[in-house]
Amino acid sequence: MLTIQVIPGAPLETNCYFVADDEAGEAILIDAPWQIVGEVTRWAERSRATVKLIVCTHGHWDHTMGAHELIAATQAPVTCHALDGDMLAHPSFAPFNLPFELKAVTVDHFLEEGDIVAVGRHRFSVMHTPGHTPGCICLYNADDGLLFSGDTLFAGACGRMDLPGGSQAQMANSLRRLSTLPAETVVYPGHGEDTTIGAESWMARE
Repeated sequence: MLTIQVIPGAPLETNCYFVADDEAGEAILIDAPWQIVGEVTRWAERSRATVKLIVCTHGHWDHTMGAHELIAATQAPVTCHALDGDMLAHPSFAPFNLPFELKAVTVDHFLEEGDIVAVGRHRFSVMHTPGHTPGCICLYNADDGLLFSGDTLFAGACGRMDLPGGSQAQMANSLRRLSTLPAETVVYPGHGEDTTIGAESWMARE
């Protein structure tokens, strides 16, 4: 059985997903917002699962700000796409000025298009979906009909493209690619409520 629990983190209600294969006793975290260690620990204990990996869907600070404390709590390695690796090594709020502290995160290995992230018997394929950032990725599980879309796709919207590294052309290509997934695929985005590919038919027109 696959357990999926959304854990919104500070300060922007960024979704972290605790994804566990209860039979295997393994879990991963998808994205690492701030101030979620207690909730992650509770779900790990409840599921009797060990967090084996922290996957950052992209390098923006609101998805990585909690990585440092999550590493300390779980001892799990961190991964992301190589094109966003510098954002974790040299985190910044730019172009904003916010009154928080950011800590550098060492990425243990990088993911590429087509790589597999396994959680017990469940396998997620890495889809490189640039547009919001150069290294944005989604995790897709065809067997379970699940997509973790980070900030590439939200319910009724996509990630903004006006920040450094954003690209309208790349986002359009990424959204058209996602639109070809089965309509019943459940989408778990980086912010907000879940949706389905079928409910986001506007993507094909981008």
